[in-house]
Amino acid sequence: MRAEDFQKHPLQLEGWLLNVTSYRIGERYLAEVEVLDSGVTIARAADEVRVKAEELVIEKALERLARTRRLDLDLTVGG
Repeated sequence: MRAEDFQKHPLQLEGWLLNVTSYRIGERYLAEVEVLDSGVTIARAADEVRVKAEELVIEKALERLARTRRLDLDLTVGG
């Protein structure tokens, strides 16, 4: 089996720039969300319908991003 019907689109959630990728293998659609800056995959989901797989993966990503702390760093030199 091979991946077919591949789609990738950007998304911004909770201040994070993300990519949502989905594709079909056999009869199921697989979807994943990754952080654009680092390429780290933060959620995966599968369903028989692409839209449902993407909804599930975005829901998982929102839950995980809500629990993630972000630090504002002052990176000025010499001050």
